[in-house]
Amino acid sequence: QIESPGRIHHNPWVMLDIVATVYEAAGVEYPSHYKNQKLPLLEGESFLNVLQNSDDENNMERRRPIFWEHQGNRAVRLGRWKLVNRHGDEWELYNMDDDRTELNNLANEEKDRVKAMIKMWEEWAERCEIESWPLNPIEEGERDWAHYPWLW
Repeated sequence: QIESPGRIHHNPWVMLDIVATVYEAAGVEYPSHYKNQKLPLLEGESFLNVLQNSDDENNMERRRPIFWEHQGNRAVRLGRWKLVNRHGDEWELYNMDDDRTELNNLANEEKDRVKAMIKMWEEWAERCEIESWPLNPIEEGERDWAHYPWLW
């Protein structure tokens, strides 16, 4: 049962977390195999505790990082830290507690954190078989139009 419906929870959760939450709510474990085939690990993290707990002091925070990639743009979110990379640019690091609009890049001040988070992202990308962008080579002198949808 959901406690205190309508309240706001400020920690990030993603669509992958819905599957983990449904499994936990149903009281079943995510299977390791299906039809004799090994399944990939469940990447999401259950937020059932957030739904069931009305006491803000006991509100659950995410334990695992959130990773994503879209058309060569990459990111990892771990607690208050968000590491982002627009395809072709340098990695940028933001403290989301202090800078939700991502205006103050802390990558130069937090080089060890950046290295550690890049390593996490690369391990996730390998585990999830993320392909390098662009998927098909771009001809000499052409532009990667995927990053300019308003010009399509």
